[in-house]
Amino acid sequence: ENAIRVRRAVAQLPERIRHVVILRWAHDLSRAEIATILGTSEKTVANQLQRARELLREMLSDTKS
Repeated sequence: ENAIRVRRAVAQLPERIRHVVILRWAHDLSRAEIATILGTSEKTVANQLQRARELLREMLSDTKS
């Protein structure tokens, strides 16, 4: 049940952030590897992962009730 909620929440993330999350968490890539794949900086990847955590925390706390 929790895994389904998380998958649904990830699917609702903005596309660019969703790609970073999938590459990091599903494919276990490093920030450097993700930055290379997406043609961006490691700092940007780190910022997008932080934003993803914030958004997911909000989305998942909203669905608990």
